[in-house]
Amino acid sequence: MNTIENLKWRSATKKFDPSKSVSDADLEILIEAANLAPTSFGIQPFQLVVVKNKELQSDLVEISYGQTQVADASHVLVMAIETEIGQEQVDNYFDRMAEVRNMEPEALAGYKEMMSGYMTTMDDSIKPGWAAKQAYIALGTLMTAAAELKIDACPMEGFDAVKFQSKLGLASKRLMPVVILPIGYRAEDDELANAPKVRKKRSDFVVEVN
Repeated sequence: MNTIENLKWRSATKKFDPSKSVSDADLEILIEAANLAPTSFGIQPFQLVVVKNKELQSDLVEISYGQTQVADASHVLVMAIETEIGQEQVDNYFDRMAEVRNMEPEALAGYKEMMSGYMTTMDDSIKPGWAAKQAYIALGTLMTAAAELKIDACPMEGFDAVKFQSKLGLASKRLMPVVILPIGYRAEDDELANAPKVRKKRSDFVVEVN
């Protein structure tokens, strides 16, 4: 596949065809792509919430400032950061590393101590922004994978995060939404879907340091 051509095809879809659904197989590819995205330390301080209940999607429109993509999309993916970040995330990460790489925990002790020092001393006021940056890296990876599959998507920050948290029952999971991504297939009458992208010229975009 030609990644550049697929990225040119990609559009922030303004109108989905509600009669078309993303297959379970393709959805799993998108989930895996997001899960494989790089993050700081690999610690992934966020989770991906998959909404595929059409009644619930309709209810979410009101708290998405009336944007109907949320209802008409096949699914709504929600990137939600963890609201409590500290030693627990470090412990979980190293338990998983020992499992995946078949290593003894003692062999990871030095690296774990270094990471623990960083994570537990990070100012609480910084943690939400740091976690959101990691979530956005995964969002970009996910959207690129969607373009490769010719699945449309529309990244959206225009929603009430607190009300989303309540509606999706995320507070008890210690999660707060930071960005949502309706996915599906563009409607034939989405007039902007095939419009040329407006981007900076290369000369205005790239700073070369030789």
